[in-house]
Formats: sequence, structure tokens, C-alpha cells
Amino acid sequence: MSVATTAKLIRAPYYLRSMSSGQLKTAGILVLGDELLRGEVVDCNSPHITKDLYKFGVNVRKISIIADDVDEICNEIKTFSKAYNYVITSGGIGPTHDDVTFEAVGKAFGVPVALNGQLRGLCERFYKTTDVNHPGMKLAMVPETAKLTFTSEFAYPVVSVENVYMFPGIPELFLKSFKSVGAQLFKGGNVTFYSKVIYVTLTEDKIADELGRLAGTFPDVHVGSYPQLFHALYKVKITLESTSEKSVNEAYEKLLSKFPKESVIDVDNA
Repeated sequence: MSVATTAKLIRAPYYLRSMSSGQLKTAGILVLGDELLRGEVVDCNSPHITKDLYKFGVNVRKISIIADDVDEICNEIKTFSKAYNYVITSGGIGPTHDDVTFEAVGKAFGVPVALNGQLRGLCERFYKTTDVNHPGMKLAMVPETAKLTFTSEFAYPVVSVENVYMFPGIPELFLKSFKSVGAQLFKGGNVTFYSKVIYVTLTEDKIADELGRLAGTFPDVHVGSYPQLFHALYKVKITLESTSEKSVNEAYEKLLSKFPKESVIDVDNA
């Protein structure tokens, strides 16, 4: 990989990633739980996995927080599963009355839930009971067509139906489960992705017109602008991202030419 060395003032390299199938993949994340909508709990799962998914080459397009309601979850599953390559749910897996993820996903795909033999064995060992009416056996009641993905690091598998992957909501369990199977289940497209970052001391209002013109000139380049009101070194972080190396390099050079050199900061070496 060659690295552009246009100016010492710029954070040096762009990065690229090789992805594994024909196009850039997309994902939608559904975070489930009444407690989230009441403000009793803060969602700390989706921020973690969006970073990992991005590394895998998967572009997260939407994150939705939904109540513990079968019909609402079902409707979102239907919408998300048609719109995105991968749908990831967080929460609603457990022994209580409000753990309705499996039921909702089954309903979305027209598949009834049933007692799964493998999961029944896990639940019997964990809850130390063979009573199928025990609340813990709810974890073994999954859609009939569900696929189970096991790993050596986590006893309970990731349950999936079609392109919907269901994870527990407890952050420690969610992250452990996702880390163990994420790279295996969620793979990006076979493209090369390029990105560059520029930090400037100009405020966002001073660069807005230039960024707008740049986005119009390079429609295949995603131009991001992220103001930092109280950063000691810079006012705005600008990102340029594209699957075209030529476009991202040309956009990068064009944008640099529009800013005074002294306004562009090398954050790493400042």
C-alpha cells in the first residue's frame, strides 16, 4: 500500500480495507427494551459494535430503539431485514415475560417458535432442571428455522433466522458474544475502501460552502464534518471516504488547496 505524503501538516495515511464479497454490506441494529425508552438504562451496546462492523467492512445504516412489544419488533424486523444485509438485535432474550425477541422474529418470518433440543440441554444444565415449564426454558424456545452459531468462548449460541442475528442485551454478555462471532458472521463486500482525515482550525461555518461544493464535485466521496467546540488544537475534523482511490485523493487535494496552510493541523505531531 502506498501512502500519500502531500503535506506534513496532514495526519499521514489514508487507510484501506479489503472486503470479502461483491459489494459494501449494510446493517441495521435494533436495541430492544422498555427500560431504554424510559431512560433507566443507556444503550452501550450499539456504539461498540458499530466500530467493529465498520472494521469488518459493514456499513451501519440505522439504529432503532424499540419497546418490548411483539408487534412493534416484528414490524421493524420486517422492514430492516428487507433493507439491510444484516440485522442485529440486542435484548429481549431471557426467562421473563418481556423477553419477546424470539417470538417477534418468528412472527416476522411466519415461523412458529418451538423447543430446540440443543438449547433445551443447555438450559437444563444451566438451570439444573428438566422441567420444560421452568421460566429458563424460554431461552430454548426459538423459531423453528433458527440457526445456532456456537463458539468456544460462549456457552449460549447466537440464534439467527435468515439475516437476523439475536444477541443478549446485558452489555457484558452482548459484547462477549459479539466479539466471539462477529468477524465470522458479518463480512463486508469485496471492495477497497479509502479514507483520509483533515483537521482544521477554521470553524464549521467557514468551511461549509467548500464542503458542499466538494460533495457535489465528488458524489462518490462521503464528506463528513465533525465540529469540536472545546478542542485545544482544532475546530473541525473532516473525513473523506470512498471506494475509489482516485476520487478520495482528488477530493483530498482539492480541499487542501482551499484552506490556508496554517489552518490545517497535524494532530498526531502537534
